[in-house]
Amino acid sequence: MRIDDASVQRNALPIGMAKLTRLAFAGVDLGRIAGQLRGMFERDPAHAGALMDLSVIDQLNGDLSIGLERQALALRQQRVFHSTCCGAKPRLRVLAFVAAADIGANTPLEFLLEGSDIALTMAYAMPGRPLPRELPDHDLAFVAIAATPTNRRLLADLEERLAYWPAPVVNLPARVSMLEPDDLGDHLCDVEGLRTPVFERRRRDELAAAAQTRALPFPLIVKPQEPANWDSEKIDGPVALASLLARRCDAAFHIAPFIDCRGADGLYRKIRVIFVDRRAYACHLAVSDGWNASHIDARMQSDPFGRSEEERFFATFDTDFAARHAKTFDALVERVGLTYFGVDCAETSSGELVVFKADHTLLVHDMDPVDVFPYKPSQMRKLFDAFSAYLYRAAGHARLGGRRRT
Repeated sequence: MRIDDASVQRNALPIGMAKLTRLAFAGVDLGRIAGQLRGMFERDPAHAGALMDLSVIDQLNGDLSIGLERQALALRQQRVFHSTCCGAKPRLRVLAFVAAADIGANTPLEFLLEGSDIALTMAYAMPGRPLPRELPDHDLAFVAIAATPTNRRLLADLEERLAYWPAPVVNLPARVSMLEPDDLGDHLCDVEGLRTPVFERRRRDELAAAAQTRALPFPLIVKPQEPANWDSEKIDGPVALASLLARRCDAAFHIAPFIDCRGADGLYRKIRVIFVDRRAYACHLAVSDGWNASHIDARMQSDPFGRSEEERFFATFDTDFAARHAKTFDALVERVGLTYFGVDCAETSSGELVVFKADHTLLVHDMDPVDVFPYKPSQMRKLFDAFSAYLYRAAGHARLGGRRRT
């Protein structure tokens, strides 16, 4: 891949996260591209954009710690970066506030806006530090920072700074903060027609005692205090809980009753829905025998029956799934209070909507191979177009023409 020499502007990303992820997803060896970026940085040690792209490649290759080290080095030089994925001839300028973190920890705006006529600039907000002094002119600001305990202070600081911002702001930090995973169940527990796991913290000794006395409502979900430690586990009884405690040395855990969302055929269906300006859009449907399987884990690429079901789901989403849950969706959007966010959800056998996660940083992409998923491009274009059109409305600008895809 040739890296355009015009990208030597120090505030530009030579390639960007969306393009690099797309290449990695397609199985391209990123080694040669990394070599070009290293050469660019060696010729110009102030080229923070090349470092940021190298950070993305490191993470895509599984080297998270090295990637974050490179990211930190780049941010010591500058904190504002222009994406070259979007807005070649822009008519709208978006400034996104992002956090220093791994590549999945901010709203995937490059994927949402890639090939559009909207220019995207990312400004890194840092806890306890003022915003970068020289922010570019923009028509709209977008808070893309994830709701996590680590970002709690950052979002609180940003809420104060954006209170009188000269441009419209999408996804206010105080609303984003309400999506912290450990608090989500409490926040959504009384939404009519919706169920969500309500996690509570239990000390290790409490769980050990409960395992012996059988004083827990099995089956249940157990997850670590630090999500990076290990994945959540479904625990069916005292023996399995004792085994977990023997394997893990964590001082405390979070537990919640397991909500069974299996269909009549015994399979699980995990659905990702994206809300743009109160309207729901289907993103994917994963069919598998695993209670916690993602779309990739479900191996939909090798499951023609699962793909046929996903295709039908897309075709009938507005008149079937979204229509059945219309009142619940309206209440959910009202409660969350963001104009862009997504949920990972499912249905119980009785037809209740179960929300496992609500987040405005869920991955939304069109990287699936078209020959295997021929029905996906039109669905994703529909979502991307809706997002771009919403940004124009939020900025108070008229939108001329349609979206240009590259």
